[in-house]
Amino acid sequence: MDDSSSSKKCVIDTGALDPLTELSSASQSENEKGASVVKPDADQSSRNKRSVGRKKKPLRYNPAMGDTQFLRKRTDDLLRTTSMDNLDDDGNIMVPSLGLKVKTKTFHFLIDAWAFSGEVDAADQALTLLDRMEELEDINCPSNVRPNVRSYTKAINAVARSMRPDAGDIADSILDKMENLSASGANPLAKPNSFTYTAVIEAHAHSGANGAAEKSEEVLETMIRKFQNGDEDVTPTSRSFNAVINAYGKSGYHGAASQAKYLFDRMINLYLSGVKGCKPNTFDYNSLIIALANSAEEGSAELAAEVLRRMEKTFQTDKTDCRPTTVTYNAVINAFAKSGKEDGALRAEVLLLKMEKLYEAGKDVQPNTRSFNSVMNAWAKSPQDDAADHAQELFDFMNGLYKKTNKSVRPDVHSFCTVINAWGRSQKAGKAEHANDLFESMVKQYKNGNKNLKPNIVIINAVINACVYTYGDWDEHQRAMEIAHSQLKLLESSEYGIADHLTYGSFLKVCANQMPDSDTRRQIAEVIVKKCIRDGQFGNLVLQQLRTMGPPETYQALVGHDMEEEITLKDLPSSWHSNVVEGKWARRRNH
Repeated sequence: MDDSSSSKKCVIDTGALDPLTELSSASQSENEKGASVVKPDADQSSRNKRSVGRKKKPLRYNPAMGDTQFLRKRTDDLLRTTSMDNLDDDGNIMVPSLGLKVKTKTFHFLIDAWAFSGEVDAADQALTLLDRMEELEDINCPSNVRPNVRSYTKAINAVARSMRPDAGDIADSILDKMENLSASGANPLAKPNSFTYTAVIEAHAHSGANGAAEKSEEVLETMIRKFQNGDEDVTPTSRSFNAVINAYGKSGYHGAASQAKYLFDRMINLYLSGVKGCKPNTFDYNSLIIALANSAEEGSAELAAEVLRRMEKTFQTDKTDCRPTTVTYNAVINAFAKSGKEDGALRAEVLLLKMEKLYEAGKDVQPNTRSFNSVMNAWAKSPQDDAADHAQELFDFMNGLYKKTNKSVRPDVHSFCTVINAWGRSQKAGKAEHANDLFESMVKQYKNGNKNLKPNIVIINAVINACVYTYGDWDEHQRAMEIAHSQLKLLESSEYGIADHLTYGSFLKVCANQMPDSDTRRQIAEVIVKKCIRDGQFGNLVLQQLRTMGPPETYQALVGHDMEEEITLKDLPSSWHSNVVEGKWARRRNH
């Protein structure tokens, strides 16, 4: 693919891996040549001789990065000392410097610290320091403070790390200023370099704003164009590409995976053409695989697996840059788990077992809780008849590994909930009992001190949902009803959460399926509806189940509308559903 081309034709196709194949071959070729073939030039040899025996200068620790209070005090002191009110007509500082050396390096020290501080106002603080540097330059302050490319790049980095929605716009404006300052000759030291452009790309990529991926790619394209036109100060790097690939992976756009693969291929082509900074590493491969895993595009899981195989092959010949890690394998497992393919769960499990074997053989790919959760989730969503059995077996295997030696596979709330959901979707006899056994085990461990296993409303709803359909005899129907009722009662007397519209709706569904139409069932429905209205949790599932259960006169009495009417929640008093939170927001709130 021609790097100067603006076309972006990439279809998810397991055969479309030519750049990866070339990279693998190139790595093998370099390895076979050996280091003896490389002949350093005279200048390089001279530098190597001078460096023999020289101790590497250690990186200076920036104490402001670990002490926010100290950072704020130092920043305030510097800004106060260099305030225009404290400078004479010649720009000399008229107040004590409070132990601070007013020079460019001091400003860099503080801007850097803000960038890595994680404070809400970090970007604003960094920009304020940069503004003060510019003010001191404008008056030709004797302290000789003058912003340069490092000053501006560090400030952009602080903005990028803030992940604020306007980060990309702020970074663009600083980049434009740098280009103008250097092009006009007003400040040649402000000429942007590769680090600057990469920071701007990351500002867009991390902002989460609409179009963030496309905007970060536009900056990357500008960077590539400048480099191809002879500006070696803005040589693209794998980090530049990685930020854009990552942005597409998180974007959720249709075609995002194809675009991520296209960018990855461009990076490889630049590396093969001699741009050594574009050599892909583990992080780059992982970003591509994660983008594929997050995609719903046809063939994305298979391509993720093929990328992993190429990565493994490349690593066999080049041991430094692209070692597959736990993150890599987890991403491919997740790709299969999300693929919706009939064999997706099985292929995810095969990869998990491969990880375990590699780890036992001494490789650094230790499976963790996420590895197992992803595979169990694949089985939970699988249409296969024995899917719940597979999920349960994996859970038991995971628990066994944890109890023996592997503390990184400690089951968490998601582990339990996933297997309970698998049983909930199963058509096997005893499903409600299986779900309840898992829940009881979780509660027992929580009460014994494992605070990471505190039950919540999501897992309780999952147990109730497992009671909705049963496939055994009358005793099993009765037991399912008992389990569902015990879960509902538990919420009234425990710290595990508050019943929501899904709890009440699912319980009504259990009643509809496990109890015959009778006065008792109608009385239970009346009690549940009163609780729903009291709690503001009369949601769509509750309304749907009341319509399904009937009879018409009961529906009329409880809802206040004829069963033949097509009503929605908007037709009911707002207080009835004032606390209903549906969709992804409900999941986020309850986890």
